[in-house]
Amino acid sequence: MVGFFSALRYWHWLTLLILAGVAILATETFIKHEQQLTRSQQLRHEVASAGQLKAMLESELNIPLYLTVGLASYVKASGGKVDKAELDILLPGLVQQAKHIRNIGVAPGSRLQYIYPLAGNERALNLYYPDLPDQWPVVEDIIRSGQARLVGPVRLVQGGRAFIYRLPLFIPDDSYWGIISTVVNIETIWSLLAASAAEQNVMIALRAKEPGNPEYGNTFFGEPGLFYDDSLLLNLAIRGANWQMAIRSTDPAADRSLLLRSGLYFATFCLLVLLSWLFYSRQQLRFTASELSHSESYLRAVTDNVLDAIIVTNEEGIIEDANLSCYRLFGYPRDSLKGLHWSMLLATPESIETIYSATSQPEQEFEGMGMRQDSSQFDLALSRSQLQSANQHHQLLLIRDITGRKRTEKLKNEFVATVSHELRTPLTAINGALGLAIGGALGDLNRPAQKMLTMAHNSCGQLNQLINDLLDTERLASGKMQFDIKPVAAIPLLQQSITQISAMQHKQQLVIDYDQNKPYLLLADKIRLSQVCLNLLANAVKFSPADSMVEIKLTEHNDMIRVSFIDQGKGVSSEFLPQLFQRFAQADSQDTRQHSGTGLGLAISKALIEQMDGQIGYQRYPQGSCFYFELPAAPTQPG
Repeated sequence: MVGFFSALRYWHWLTLLILAGVAILATETFIKHEQQLTRSQQLRHEVASAGQLKAMLESELNIPLYLTVGLASYVKASGGKVDKAELDILLPGLVQQAKHIRNIGVAPGSRLQYIYPLAGNERALNLYYPDLPDQWPVVEDIIRSGQARLVGPVRLVQGGRAFIYRLPLFIPDDSYWGIISTVVNIETIWSLLAASAAEQNVMIALRAKEPGNPEYGNTFFGEPGLFYDDSLLLNLAIRGANWQMAIRSTDPAADRSLLLRSGLYFATFCLLVLLSWLFYSRQQLRFTASELSHSESYLRAVTDNVLDAIIVTNEEGIIEDANLSCYRLFGYPRDSLKGLHWSMLLATPESIETIYSATSQPEQEFEGMGMRQDSSQFDLALSRSQLQSANQHHQLLLIRDITGRKRTEKLKNEFVATVSHELRTPLTAINGALGLAIGGALGDLNRPAQKMLTMAHNSCGQLNQLINDLLDTERLASGKMQFDIKPVAAIPLLQQSITQISAMQHKQQLVIDYDQNKPYLLLADKIRLSQVCLNLLANAVKFSPADSMVEIKLTEHNDMIRVSFIDQGKGVSSEFLPQLFQRFAQADSQDTRQHSGTGLGLAISKALIEQMDGQIGYQRYPQGSCFYFELPAAPTQPG
């Protein structure tokens, strides 16, 4: 800790003190502004809520009052002569137009003679207003003033409390005719008002001012105290009444000044501590940078001494870094490849998508041709890995010069081809001679001699088949094998294969499953397709138990015809699956293996099918195996 404080200089301390003073001033200014903003937001909320509640209350109350005025116009138009039958038609229509009307009454001469609806209001029928001491003074004042008025809440004769809108009527000669009264249901209005206020998160109160009285009366809805604090006050425009509304938010303005002050002062303290630590860490950073530079130099020395070329690119393939071996391999000056696309190192840069597909997994390798700066080409093997650093994706390319390996493979293939050609001539002569001897050209042979010659003849045939397989492998690898692609009927070819393979059968039943309404024409080389069918059928028969069934199934989908060879053998183990179509690969490779074979049949079949634009594969069955290949279907000739 002593070392920490001693590391800070005078100008460091002066900077910290100035920053502390500025932070205190800014904090207090911000808190004051925040308090004003909070109150302003609360006031805006109250104003917006008050406008909505005022409009709702005025609308709900004025609609029934305007309907009362409409009824009064009808009575005036009839000269004060109203017919009960007409009222029975008119009043239900008026009541239905306003949901808060409890009833509408018509009182000629201040006596209620018509009420709708009558149900629940029977006690008010034939009511004479002067007989109501608690209501008559107000009614008399309404008649005397000749102005309609909304009074209430009033306790009704028929029970309950409500607002009553009373409209005095005077016939055309200005003589008093009577009163039309509309009783407004107070409970539904108050429920609607309370629900709306709760949705707006506000509290409201209502009070009214009596005519001729400059002061407002008692509060008839809400808390009276709202009219005596800092609540927002609004006058309501309700016909025949002078009401005032008080509104205040139920969510009081939160005083966050203490929390903000504490948080800002803590942030200031942390900032000053951090700044102090930055001053102290400056020297440490210099030391760390020196160590990092040493580590980078060491890592660069390691990668530069690797024989293989190592290239790092971004997502777009632009070279970001390369080791020294890369520049040596391609003959470029040091650091001259940065910023260029790595495909320029290929002899065929148009194959970039093929390379990406072939190296989608780190263990996969692509073999192609590289190009040096002097335009000379060489064989290379390329593998690719994905890197992620600081939320950025990169590619790591590992390139190896395989010119020597290719030369060795070429020599090996040439040796195999030469030996195979040289072996074929004497083997043909031996095979023919043995066949003649077995056929009786040397006269009758005893049984042991016949058995020995037959065994030699069979072994000679196997050796001849091995030579043929080796030659096919060499021709496929060198690209010298020719293909004559044309439509081939699959069914006759498969039937011929079954006939040829019959000698290998161990009482197995060979069945072809196909749709007899389809021609099953394949685009293929007939000879090579027959070779593939014989290989797969021979495998199925070889590994199937006696008296089992081998099924050849034909299906067609998406312009491709699939031929499946399904046996009931033991199947291929999971460990051997990756090597299934490799050359010389056999699941049972021991000297004492049960089934003989060269291990070339599946590899040759795969190469032949792929050369004919098809694909070959294997599927595991619950009991047995399924080898299949798919080839394009030949276009159907128009009939």
